[in-house]
Amino acid sequence: MGYIFVILAAIFWGSLGIVVTYLKDAGFNSYEISFFRLFFDAVMMFIYIFFTDRRKFKISGKKLMFCLLVGVVSQGLFNLFYFGSIVRVGITTGVILLYTAPIFTMLFARIFNGIKLSKENVISIILCFTGCFFIVTNGSIDHFNGDIVGIILGILAAMSYGILPVFNKNLPKGIDPYTLMFYSFVAGVLVIVPQINPQESLKNLFQDKSMILLGLGFGFFPTILSHLFFIKAIKYLDPVRVSIVANFEVIVASCVGFFIYGEELGIIKMIGMVFIIAASTLPSIRKKSITI
Repeated sequence: MGYIFVILAAIFWGSLGIVVTYLKDAGFNSYEISFFRLFFDAVMMFIYIFFTDRRKFKISGKKLMFCLLVGVVSQGLFNLFYFGSIVRVGITTGVILLYTAPIFTMLFARIFNGIKLSKENVISIILCFTGCFFIVTNGSIDHFNGDIVGIILGILAAMSYGILPVFNKNLPKGIDPYTLMFYSFVAGVLVIVPQINPQESLKNLFQDKSMILLGLGFGFFPTILSHLFFIKAIKYLDPVRVSIVANFEVIVASCVGFFIYGEELGIIKMIGMVFIIAASTLPSIRKKSITI
């Protein structure tokens, strides 16, 4: 069940590019797109909790601080670091740097949960990174940009993304997933707001009714649903394994690019997909003990 949940999360995350491309073509920049995503998430979670169980708004100070920490690091700062990296080093290098996240998940899981790294996990991380590299560069190192600040921002994005499974694994007892998401989305919005003019951005978005529906879908499918599946997956799998399997998102994004936008999907990218699938399944292999 853990693998099913994390793959479902990856599928929804991988479809994110459809909405992002549409909003980008409509003239919105990366910070505005990040704001729309978290803003609609927060609004929808507020409405859901308000009409289903308002008690979920009540939370102790300690749990609230945890939710805000998750939101600031894995929602707000992640978006700022990630898009800041892309602006400086380009999409290809930014994506490659982001998918070093399993390495940081491994380190954080070791520090906070004492999880030892198995031989299978090491091989999986190598396969995962290699597969992502093949997919986003088509096997050519020429796509890399050497901007130091951009590379640092990309690594910080990978760290803020890689710690998310560890956060979810260490949820304070009794905290509701919907409560966690609501307050973390609010925190993420507050981090991004200083980068834009939120009133002007929303005004421009609301001029087209279809854009409002797009924004709601943007918040619901690739964010709320994916986070719910991700949180459920953590109940069954360790953080390192979840982080590795979540890179299935790259395969989904590549398929979206191929089938919807007609992007090239050559042999190198297909090999990369095979590597990621292998990386996702390898940690589940158990060596049978042999009794003599």
